[in-house]
Amino acid sequence: MNGRMNGSMGIVRASFRNAVRRKWKFALVVFLLGAGVVVLSHAYDLAGTFERIQAVGAAIESEGTEPSPEDVEAMAVGAGMFALFSLLNLAFGFCTILFAFLMPGGIVAHERRSGAIMLWAQHPMPLRSFYLQRYAGIQVATFAALAIFGLTGAVAALPPAMASATVLGGVASICLTGMLACAISFAITALGIRRAALIGLLYYLLSGAVSGLLENPVLETSTAAESARTFLPFVVFPSGVINDLVSGFASGTAWDWGATGLAVYHFVLWTGIAWLGLRRLERRPLKL
Repeated sequence: MNGRMNGSMGIVRASFRNAVRRKWKFALVVFLLGAGVVVLSHAYDLAGTFERIQAVGAAIESEGTEPSPEDVEAMAVGAGMFALFSLLNLAFGFCTILFAFLMPGGIVAHERRSGAIMLWAQHPMPLRSFYLQRYAGIQVATFAALAIFGLTGAVAALPPAMASATVLGGVASICLTGMLACAISFAITALGIRRAALIGLLYYLLSGAVSGLLENPVLETSTAAESARTFLPFVVFPSGVINDLVSGFASGTAWDWGATGLAVYHFVLWTGIAWLGLRRLERRPLKL
């Protein structure tokens, strides 16, 4: 029993080290983007600049006078800073979720295609147990990186998460979102499908688009839209559910157990899909 436990932990540790070795450069790029947001947000008074731009615009509109050269220069500098901040913020958020989707690296589909899966199939341990333990090591590495990204975002006080939750809630949001993205990518590759990260990312973006469309006030009274809203949380990426869950970290906010249950459901769903895919591959590891 102890030997089997040590062997399992050895696979998890080896998978963790391999994931770090493969993705540390990309993780460094994401961290530097976040650090850029931190530096910009603390070195430049973005909120004060925005208020000054609003004040100048209001004065121009009310008095109908031409802005002075100093006002024009201040507004141009402020607009440039906002554009740079928005670009860095967007790149940081996108690269964070992309990093999580890329972490599994398509290990199952790639090793099946190359034939390396046959080496693991000859091991006494069941193939699905072997890959699930490797997945556990990948998730540990993913969580460690996401926690660093989340703390970086907390230092920068990134909107909108920090406006509705505590720092802990903001970090938890990034970690939960990224770890679920990793679970989805692994489930796709466990089905033997290549380019799992790309498919997972398209699913994430499409989920956001569909959710936004159904929230359109024009469709509010539509029977079809109302029916879609009922089952949609069970099939799309639960970004809104995670936001509802982490809002419970804010003081004076009741914990949303429904959102918690939905988040757990999505992790169980994609882990179950991965398990079924690996079980199918056990019977025929190579694609004939």
